Amino acid sequence: MNFRRCILSLVLLVMLSGCVTTFKTVAPSVVTVGDLQVNAASVWNRAPPTILPYMRKDAEVWTHDGLLLDRVLIIPAVPQGQAMFVDRQGQAALPPFRSSMLPNEIQEMTEVSLAKYFGEGESTVDGRNLRPHRFGNSNGVLFDIEAAVADGPAYKGLVGAFITDSKLYLLMYVAADPHYFEKHRAEAEELIKGARLAVATAATAG
Repeated sequence: MNFRRCILSLVLLVMLSGCVTTFKTVAPSVVTVGDLQVNAASVWNRAPPTILPYMRKDAEVWTHDGLLLDRVLIIPAVPQGQAMFVDRQGQAALPPFRSSMLPNEIQEMTEVSLAKYFGEGESTVDGRNLRPHRFGNSNGVLFDIEAAVADGPAYKGLVGAFITDSKLYLLMYVAADPHYFEKHRAEAEELIKGARLAVATAATAG
């Protein structure tokens, strides 16, 4: 499965069928996605689920300039034994999340998962600069990513992740480098670093 080709194919299908696929506006505010809370400092565009078959049903993808140029993935509450993305064709062999994962294992899982959706065998994804970060009351990690895609631009990004109640919460900013990555970098970093559980009394782990 190829992440980029999948999006292009679905967009083309919608255009040819005459259907209207609308990106909904996310106004500047505190936004809750599942039980994950983030602060949108400016207007974002929420992608419709119909063009995001690889995303979990409770996850969201936001963009400023278009999905192939920049996007923030917000993935709440991945349970034990499930993957951060959805493999509807049963061909991707995505690595499952385990609640006992160490920070470097979360980074490795993210690298492998992204590589498969950018196009396994056609792309490379490298994580680096793994460091601790506190998301509200939850201890987690941040790390940077770089992706080289055979039929697309180079990408850079930032990932934030934490484990609470044996569930993985993951936020990811990915954008074409250098222009679009730098254009939205500061805002995306603030959004990711400020994420927290909507229920402040939730137990903390990780």
